[in-house]
Amino acid sequence: MPEISRTLSNTISPESILTIGVNGVSTDLRLDEDFYRLGRGPANQLSYPGVAGLSREHLAIERNGGEWVVRDLGSTNGSFVNGERLSAPRVLRSGDRINAGQLSLTYTEKKSSVVFTAEEAPTTTGITMSESIEDLVGERSKDTSGHMQALITAGRELSTHLPLDKLFDLILDLSMQAAGAARGALMTVEDGELLVRSVKGHGLRVSAHVRDMVIQERRSLLVRDALTDAALKAHASIVLSQIRSMMAVPLQTDDRVIGLIYVDSSHVVKEFTKQDLSLLTVMANMAAVRIENARLAEVENAERLRAGELEHAAAIQRSMLPSQYPPFPHRHDFELHAAMVPAKEVGGDLFDFFLLDEDHLAFVVGDVSGKGVPAALFMAIVRTLLRAATRHEPSPGPCLTYMNDTLTRQYDSGMFITLFYGVLDTRTGELQYANAGHNPPYAFSAGGIREMKELSGPILGVFEDEKYETRTIHLGVDEGVLVYTDGVTEACNKAGEFYGEKRLETYLLANLSRSMDELIRGLHTGVEQFEDGAPRADDITLLAVRRRGQE
Repeated sequence: MPEISRTLSNTISPESILTIGVNGVSTDLRLDEDFYRLGRGPANQLSYPGVAGLSREHLAIERNGGEWVVRDLGSTNGSFVNGERLSAPRVLRSGDRINAGQLSLTYTEKKSSVVFTAEEAPTTTGITMSESIEDLVGERSKDTSGHMQALITAGRELSTHLPLDKLFDLILDLSMQAAGAARGALMTVEDGELLVRSVKGHGLRVSAHVRDMVIQERRSLLVRDALTDAALKAHASIVLSQIRSMMAVPLQTDDRVIGLIYVDSSHVVKEFTKQDLSLLTVMANMAAVRIENARLAEVENAERLRAGELEHAAAIQRSMLPSQYPPFPHRHDFELHAAMVPAKEVGGDLFDFFLLDEDHLAFVVGDVSGKGVPAALFMAIVRTLLRAATRHEPSPGPCLTYMNDTLTRQYDSGMFITLFYGVLDTRTGELQYANAGHNPPYAFSAGGIREMKELSGPILGVFEDEKYETRTIHLGVDEGVLVYTDGVTEACNKAGEFYGEKRLETYLLANLSRSMDELIRGLHTGVEQFEDGAPRADDITLLAVRRRGQE
């Protein structure tokens, strides 16, 4: 495709965009204000109360002259730009990735993908606007049969099932042939940007005034002879390109303009007429409908493929997690049950359990930042890494230290995970554990419950050279531990209320005598009833283990 000559337009200025990713969903925020504060608290301009790892007031993004600066507000878990922890305010550059808890933000300076020559608006001399397509089509033409044949050809060709990239070339070819143009370009509006989809002819330059008139005012434009027009012949770009006649028409559906078609004629090739403009306008409307239909078809096909891929990914994920209960039928010295309900087809939560030897049961629950397939892939990496690490570092603290070193040095995914890893000596009742930024589990007994608030270190995969400590408690006979992810406590109903720790504690106190299977299933049911059909934003994962004494 020949390159279009491009110079900066005085009507286009860069936009600063902040793409915010949370719970697997990304949204774009145009930075129009001068200051934004982000955190869990409701007073923040960017408030995310349900995101783990965020402080009440976590970070600020503010305008400083012509630049944007990010600074941490003394958050507990820190703020990171491109994996580096912020210790001082930092000027943002396009493409910078910011991490705050389980929230990811990407700063982008967006410019138009097509830049046009900035020209003054020509006078009405030599310019004819189409008052309506019907008026133009109704005028008599010396080549009515030729124009009708062009429309018939366009209708036949546009009815074929071409992919979008080939469809753009076809539409431009038909337009240039019908108008007898020497050069042309087809452009579409994508997310506020005007992109070149097809171009024919060398040295093509498109006036900013032409673009703005067609796109913003939804008007078709005809210039009969630019070199004799007083407003245009003084422009160097017109003279150097030897443009004699030009037309531009919008690609317009019922409710919006999706692009434009531009054609011109250099030297003495042809002077366009109102009938040519009429024909091109009608063809553009036909083409716009065809483009939208093609887009819808591609979206539907992509969604079908994605649904199939997600179903396959979900099946793989299910196969990786323990699913047989009781998991160790021959063992009666402990009781264990776990379950995960993903918010989407695949989830980012992790649970696992396995015997290190005859006397030591290992179990783990984790929550990966993000949701969907990327989180599930990272979850699979962490699970594999944990099982490999336990062969060398069975003690929880050193095991998590080894995992963190591996994740921070070998994986540049920008993702991280909170993790609780415990090892129960089923003979003595000693429980060693390490908690990497995860929700504190509950230890329970017939006498009540208590929260295991002691952390061993921060989230895994962010801070290099962290050392995680091993904590120890003792479980007596019929005492146990419940480990959960924040999808439980941050489950939300239609009134905007969170399930919260108080409801979880009330449930535990009322159900301590139930089996681990019944305890987990009952809690899942209680959370679902609380949600009452409200959309679920996070995975729900639970694991409970109780010591039963010697066999």
